[in-house]
Amino acid sequence: MTDYLFAVKRKVRYSKLTHPNNGHIEDELEAVSLMKDADDDEEEIVYSQVNRKWEGNQGETFTVEQGVETIGFGLFQLRLFAICGLFSAADSLEMMLLAVLSPVLRCEWQLEQYQVAFITTVVFIGMCIMAPVWGFIGDRFGRQKTLIIISMWIGYYGFLTTFSPSYLWILILRGLVGGGMAGSPQSFALLTEYLPLKYRAKLLNLISMTWAAGTVFEITLASIVLPTLGWRWLLAFSSIPAICIVVLLKFIPESARYLVAAGRKEEAIPILESMARMNRSKLPSGNLTASDAEVRGNPRDLFSASYLRTSLQIFVLWFGTALSYYGMVLASAEILQLHNVEKTGGKCKCNLLKHADYNSMIVSTLGEFIALPLNIFLIDVIGRRWTGAMNMFGCGLFFILLQLPVSQEVLTLFIFMVRGFSSGMFNFVYIYTSEVYPTTIRTLGLGICSAFARVGAMITPFLAQVLLDRSLSAAVWVYGLIGIFCAVCAVMLPIETKGRALPVIYLFIIFTYYLQTLLVLKMIYHKDQSFKIYMYHFHSRICCRLKI
Repeated sequence: MTDYLFAVKRKVRYSKLTHPNNGHIEDELEAVSLMKDADDDEEEIVYSQVNRKWEGNQGETFTVEQGVETIGFGLFQLRLFAICGLFSAADSLEMMLLAVLSPVLRCEWQLEQYQVAFITTVVFIGMCIMAPVWGFIGDRFGRQKTLIIISMWIGYYGFLTTFSPSYLWILILRGLVGGGMAGSPQSFALLTEYLPLKYRAKLLNLISMTWAAGTVFEITLASIVLPTLGWRWLLAFSSIPAICIVVLLKFIPESARYLVAAGRKEEAIPILESMARMNRSKLPSGNLTASDAEVRGNPRDLFSASYLRTSLQIFVLWFGTALSYYGMVLASAEILQLHNVEKTGGKCKCNLLKHADYNSMIVSTLGEFIALPLNIFLIDVIGRRWTGAMNMFGCGLFFILLQLPVSQEVLTLFIFMVRGFSSGMFNFVYIYTSEVYPTTIRTLGLGICSAFARVGAMITPFLAQVLLDRSLSAAVWVYGLIGIFCAVCAVMLPIETKGRALPVIYLFIIFTYYLQTLLVLKMIYHKDQSFKIYMYHFHSRICCRLKI
């Protein structure tokens, strides 16, 4: 009886595959062969694969993006979010380390202000050099492998910095750490490609909170370790998370969009099937196909007619955002030190941060937690451009207010506001850049934008540490005006990406669209009405294909 029910069960499930009118004898033999020793879970997988093959023979197809949208949000995305969030937090430890390490090294090695600033600058020089390299590697060899290499790189050179015998070795090793940190946008790009459109902006805002959590942890760690064990132990402890995250990165999937673009569809299908099982959902019917004809991007695409103005403005925004955000990270310690000097009436290279100063830095960092939920709401209500402009204007305004002679509580509030708005700026440029560029050049675009950001970050130590030490008023006015200029630039962006799916350029269609335009011009010149009707329908089909 059991054998009979077993046979009936499979006969029903595969009836459409083996129907005589369909003539799929090969599919029947494949199904019987694969199902012979399959248990219930394996049966679902086999059925899914064979059924999809049958439906693909009927001409039905789906893209990776359609698959992600159909499967929806669930456990798969939550797991990916958690791992990418931990990667972001580990990355932020190395960045916040620069703010709390500078006063100690200035005191211990009797460094000049420009030498302290150069410790930070060399980190961003490494980032600037390596950002396009990681973007290229990510687009050629995949996101997952690249992230593992990046994490090992950061942890290894971060730990080696612990043994630096001199100022020169600090510069070399921190520069190498910065080179690894340049690849951090890879995790952001990977998470973006697996998020359904409905949840994308919200989750990308939330992952910025993991960065903020990492900075709070680093300041807390510094307040405990620096006074007791010293700066070398702080460097050692700060490198451990980057090393540990390598294990977790093995559990994240490769980008399905990358695999399809690389012509490896057979590797992308199991990933999507796994996502469907974890989310208790199903893939669309048919065979997986490229979203249009996915091809490898090249830097020239960033400066094509469609993206030239957008790219130039995005580069300016990334430059201003990094200048402002990292400027506040560094300036917070310097401003609190200046406030202590004004109260004591003296100036000394060994004016180290006090416990109250660490508390002020932690409180000001909490501004990122307050601002990010607000951005989650606004970015889908008023749009990307106006949300970005609001953050940039607010950042510039409160930077200017930092020069006012106020109490430490009010000063902490101003720093709190700048940290919140500057974090919102970074969140905006990451989301906007991920959405405005097509898959084929998205990681490359993020890499080049990141390089422009690092240029701003390379300059900011000389504003936040050298210029601010000489004139607080001059430094905050520079930051304030840059923030206001970026706000104007954000409003004038030519493309609003609110509600827009991640695009994939079909270069063949674009070429035919361009050719069709030339033919239309020729048709208009010759006044050929029959040809005009034909080209009108051709134009409609192309527009539907491009979804414009």
